[in-house]
Amino acid sequence: MTYPESPRLLTIAVGAMSFFLAQPFSLAQRATAPPAPPVGTAANYAAPLTPAERFHSFVTHLFSAESMFRSAAGAAILQGTDTPHEWGQGAEGYGRRFASSYSQHIIRATLMYGSSSLLHEDNRYFRSGESGFWPRFKYAVASTIVARRDDGTRRLSYSRMSSYVAVAFISRAWQPPSTRGPENAGSALGVALSTEAAFNVGRDVFAKNPPRQASLSEAISGARPQAQTPRCALG
Repeated sequence: MTYPESPRLLTIAVGAMSFFLAQPFSLAQRATAPPAPPVGTAANYAAPLTPAERFHSFVTHLFSAESMFRSAAGAAILQGTDTPHEWGQGAEGYGRRFASSYSQHIIRATLMYGSSSLLHEDNRYFRSGESGFWPRFKYAVASTIVARRDDGTRRLSYSRMSSYVAVAFISRAWQPPSTRGPENAGSALGVALSTEAAFNVGRDVFAKNPPRQASLSEAISGARPQAQTPRCALG
């Protein structure tokens, strides 16, 4: 049994929608130098990550409760669809699926850590600070493929996209025959991007309490608002 056709369509749909929604954050900021940080948008306030902070975020994310939950949920879905069927059912089958999912997470996070360090991209998720469903939804979906740069702008995340694509193909190495091949790598990529988009929407659109707006002194100095904790979304 190969992956169903729908994840391949999701790859195209999520990718196209994310790219379209990312344009206000990417192309407009590419044309001009970034202005002074405006008050009221949480995504603009965190100072650039230091090497120590980046490494700490990477290590913390590797073993976070969210990462465990994602891997467990992904394994449960594959167990329910009996994908791949060679791994069977029961505890042994679930264990294999969980190990596969968590291994993909570790490889993806490691690749993203290295490449984002070189490219100065911050792939953490910062809540939008916007009000209303549609602005927050657009921001959340666009954040699937957008990263924050050291200058405060948000542009296409090469480190995130390359790590997702790489893991989709690398993980075929330990898959049984029914889920090998480039077509199944494309399906796995679609599932991963769709899951990331869904988690981002949940972080922002359905959050009960909006992040605290920074004060003017924080905005000018670039200091982090004490109450603003970025939601990690490193993949």
